[in-house]
Amino acid sequence: MARTQILPAAVRHLNELREAGLDELSEEIEPVMKELHYAIRELEDANLKENQDDSTPQKWAAYMHDRVVPAMEDVREVADRLEKVVADDLWPLPKYSEMLFIK
Repeated sequence: MARTQILPAAVRHLNELREAGLDELSEEIEPVMKELHYAIRELEDANLKENQDDSTPQKWAAYMHDRVVPAMEDVREVADRLEKVVADDLWPLPKYSEMLFIK
């Protein structure tokens, strides 16, 4: 979801800001997008089979706890920050505020 939905939405938002000549806003968002891209790559690396020690259930669970879950949390943290600044019409997922107040 982060690579195929959130990152492309942020890129479209950044492009719209640049086209509108809003350089200050685009400079504010670009580092966050780079941070998201880095976090996604770290999560993908953590999820590679060859990086996982699954010789025992305990070792595999420890790997998930120590490497995969923190990588997921990193992606989530950056995505949450982007959710607050990317235009609503470009954001592909329901926002927290929308989920809280759905009738």
